[in-house]
Order: sequence, then structure tokens, then C-alpha cells
Amino acid sequence: MDETAVFKISYGLFFIGSRYEDKENICVINTAAQVTQEPLRISVTLLKTSYTHQLLQQSGQFSLGILGQSAKLDAIAHFGQTSGRDGDKLSGWAVEHDLLGNPLFAQGCVATLSGKVVQRVDLDTHTLFIADLADAKVLSDEPPMTYGDYRLLKAGGAPKAAASQEKAAYQCTICHYVYDGEIPFEELPEDWVCPVCRKPKSVFVRM
Repeated sequence: MDETAVFKISYGLFFIGSRYEDKENICVINTAAQVTQEPLRISVTLLKTSYTHQLLQQSGQFSLGILGQSAKLDAIAHFGQTSGRDGDKLSGWAVEHDLLGNPLFAQGCVATLSGKVVQRVDLDTHTLFIADLADAKVLSDEPPMTYGDYRLLKAGGAPKAAASQEKAAYQCTICHYVYDGEIPFEELPEDWVCPVCRKPKSVFVRM
């Protein structure tokens, strides 16, 4: 079986926020989907070690911003790579709140959703949250950003026709983090670990 076949599944990019008591946070995920129409439900998947996961586990509700192709890299990097445990991650950013009180960063988003969790599925390293849709707004007709679009944006906005000329990217089979840094993956030191789940190089596969 070629397990890398699952990497052909298309992913998007999303800001997800949650609040519990006086604590709130926003992070970036790439797994969200509509799961049923009647009732209208969506699912999101978060890494258990993330601070937003902790708040969502406690509150049972979240906001979700669907990123558009014009979303800015600095916002994605900030909310995706900075931990809310280290300080007020939302300070200085145009953060709003949805009707459930969850923090919401809508800049660069084509739509926003709000969900109330009705079921949790334990996926070992992650939790799948299934939620009733509590609110939804369309903000733009711009196409949503796919994870492939994001990688191209990180590479400097190279056209898709030039994608084959990019150096190889490697994906973590545990948390799906994609390494496409300046240093070729093969040249990283042997004690290098995934910056998200802290697993070794050996769990990465070439994309």
C-alpha cells in the first residue's frame, strides 16, 4: 500500500479561534469540512498539544475563518507559528468576536463560520470535533486558499506551472506539517525534529 496517496486529498487553510472563561486563542489548521447538510454540520481537526485545542475542549465552540487566496503570509505565520501559551497572541491584530464570543480574525478570509461541538472523536495525536453550524457569513467571492496555494505563496508566488521546479517538500506523517525550508530536507541534521509534533526526520515522506 502506498500511504502517500492520502496526500493527494485537497486541503484548505483556516483560522480557528476559541474562548473559555477569560482565555482565548486563534491558530491555523488545514482540516475542516462540511460533514452533513441536514442537520448542517462541519468538522475541524486540531492537534492535541495546541493551546486552541485546550480551549476548544473546554468551551465546546469555535469560530472558523476560511482563508482566501489574497490572505497575507504574515498573518498565517503569526497565528500558525506563535503559541498563545507564551503571551497574548491576539494583541495588535484586528481580532473580532463571533456571536458565540469566540475570537475571530476575518482579514483575508472569504467566509466565516461558528460552530457548537456535538461530538468529539479521539484520533490519538488529534481530536476531530463535529459541530452544528451556529452562524455563517460570506465575505468575498474570491477563491479560497488551498494548502497547495499556500505553499506556492511561501515560495514567493511562483506560478503553478513552475511548481515542478521547486525543491522537494517533505510532510510529517504524524501531524501533516510540510517542510519546504531553505535548507534541503536531506541536509538537515539527524537530530532535527518536526517543529509541530516533535517527531524525528524518519516520519517524514517526500511529497
